[in-house]
Amino acid sequence: MEQIIRILELEGKVPVGFLKPRTLSRYFQEQGLSKRDLHHAVKKEFRHFEHEAPNDCWQADTQHTLYLPDPKNPEKRKKAYLIAIIDDHSRRIMHAEFFFEERYPRLERCVQKAVLKYGAPHLFFCDNGSVYNAKQFKVICARMGTKLIHAKPYSPESKGKIEKFFQYVDSSFTGEANLLINQGKLTTLKQLNEYLRSWLEAYDNRVHRSTKQTPRKRFEANQENHRLIPAEMLREIFLWEEERTVRKTAVIELEGNMYDVDSSLRGKKIQIRYNPFDLSYIQVWKDGQRFDDAKPAELLSQSHSKLPDESVDDSSSTYVSSFLEQLKQRQEEEKRKQLGTPSFVQWKEKQSGGQA
Repeated sequence: MEQIIRILELEGKVPVGFLKPRTLSRYFQEQGLSKRDLHHAVKKEFRHFEHEAPNDCWQADTQHTLYLPDPKNPEKRKKAYLIAIIDDHSRRIMHAEFFFEERYPRLERCVQKAVLKYGAPHLFFCDNGSVYNAKQFKVICARMGTKLIHAKPYSPESKGKIEKFFQYVDSSFTGEANLLINQGKLTTLKQLNEYLRSWLEAYDNRVHRSTKQTPRKRFEANQENHRLIPAEMLREIFLWEEERTVRKTAVIELEGNMYDVDSSLRGKKIQIRYNPFDLSYIQVWKDGQRFDDAKPAELLSQSHSKLPDESVDDSSSTYVSSFLEQLKQRQEEEKRKQLGTPSFVQWKEKQSGGQA
């Protein structure tokens, strides 16, 4: 019953949590349908169900698949976690990346990169683990206008697209990567992710058995559904949010830092929004109204303690610091394409080709 309800929720036929298993079971009994009939019907439906257009639905999950030399102790191996996001309609990988831990900021980073490249999804369907249930992730999805739905426990068939992708990773990527690791040719996360990006390029241009198209062509065939978000809005969307009660001295605390806020907010509950990589800048909100930014009175921590230890991750957080710059470049490139204006790089390549 849970699987049938999940199908109806994914198709938007019923609101999430509205339909109960007991109600649906009673209805089917009245129609003379047995559990066996329903079981076969559900398996077939999951096999054939797909969303109608790109970005209608993204599926995400984490795979524990490889072990790399530990950066802090190369004699030992450290587990690498693969977080992957797939577009349900096209089977294109929106983003995939290896990390040394499965923590929420890693998922957020993957979603940032995916939205930067392809726009925001209408629905985000993911595992029920703590990473995907993080409060900040729910806030971010709400700001993007993305409905967040979690799979029911012990129902891998509901995440069929991402599960199939992980099976393909196991059969076509993991073995070769392990061979390179054992030969000492692949030793760092940076190298592993570079190898993954090359492999994904081939995956994107390989004809998919179910769709009879390459994921790239199927995704690009219909761009009407691509909800591209302006750079400034995306920066606001990915700010973390927490509640605080303002002290009588018009002061709030975050990560050991003290901040002065508007004196009219004394004793009141407020919402603060901030970039976890830069705690010198804190927005102050109350009942949907933005007040003056909090002013650092005592700044002991520059970044949030929940951020992963970048000393063991050679891919670092440079993406976050240059997020807007990359997004603006991409948006400018898209405008040039629409206007038919070649970029400087394209012009140089054309000039070089003309001289050869």
